[in-house]
Amino acid sequence: MFSKINKTFILLVLVLVSNYSKAQTGYKNLNIPASVEGSNFFNTDKRNCITLPFGYSNISKQLPVDSVMSAMQDHRGLGNRYALKFDQSIKNNLVTIPEAYDVSFPFEQDIGKEYNQIKLASNFLRYGDYSLHFLAIYNAVRYSEPFIKKIYLISVKNGKPVDIRRIYLHHEGEMGFTDYTLFYIDKNFIISLRDYEFNENPFRQKPVCQFQLLSNGTFVRYYDQNGLYKTDEEQGSIKNHHKEGKWIEFKTNRFVDLQEYPSFTDSYTYLEAKYKGGLPDGEWKCYKLLQEYNEETGEPIINTRKRGPLIYTELYKNGLLEKREFHILDK
Repeated sequence: MFSKINKTFILLVLVLVSNYSKAQTGYKNLNIPASVEGSNFFNTDKRNCITLPFGYSNISKQLPVDSVMSAMQDHRGLGNRYALKFDQSIKNNLVTIPEAYDVSFPFEQDIGKEYNQIKLASNFLRYGDYSLHFLAIYNAVRYSEPFIKKIYLISVKNGKPVDIRRIYLHHEGEMGFTDYTLFYIDKNFIISLRDYEFNENPFRQKPVCQFQLLSNGTFVRYYDQNGLYKTDEEQGSIKNHHKEGKWIEFKTNRFVDLQEYPSFTDSYTYLEAKYKGGLPDGEWKCYKLLQEYNEETGEPIINTRKRGPLIYTELYKNGLLEKREFHILDK
């Protein structure tokens, strides 16, 4: 079923399901049926273990567009990424991986249709009883030379995937517009991600977004501060650098079919969430987001945002989704 693997039969189906909030989930909630016989699919040879820090070291710097573009095109400063040895091919119809965290433009819900190359790196990271593995998705539809479009980091324990996070993106859009996400992992397993947009603006560096790997193998948002926190997208309290207590978040939502429910108008929702130690906890309530838009730019007017009708509720325990209940939407 897999190429470049010994003749021993291996069947590994990774169904890594992330919920709306992209909340960190344990193995129980990932719904991963796996059968591996006679071979360890995830390589843990100590000779292939990567030493931290690892990734794009300039990720926290506000660099001019020429410097960033040079690094992208000439691979300078990105050598660590290309040092990864993606030498284990996976048959694309055996892998389903939805997006691991919110992005500013739509992507495929699953991989395997558009891509003809999916590879796992022999290099890995070690974190206590967990190993962290790099999965690369290649785009070869419109290009004669395949390139890595996405890289995912998968935490694994005893050969079983626990959690997943997309850490790299190279998206070629129309009119030459390009979007990148680069990563940097420090010695404390703090993962820094940053989006770079090359478009008509003409260049935009988004704020650094950080995640931390917990002792249970899950990824949670990490903040370099404590206390109250507020941006245009989320607000709440931070304790021990993680989300704690009640949060209000304005997020994209993929559970509502906009064609089936045209009154929903757009995919953004008003979320009342609760966290404990960075993990989802208790009851979450997702509402329709009501907001006005600037007539000239089409951008939302932040101070007009308010809560609309309730769409669904979720119940979490120890970071795991136990129940989701939908409410009726007017069509």
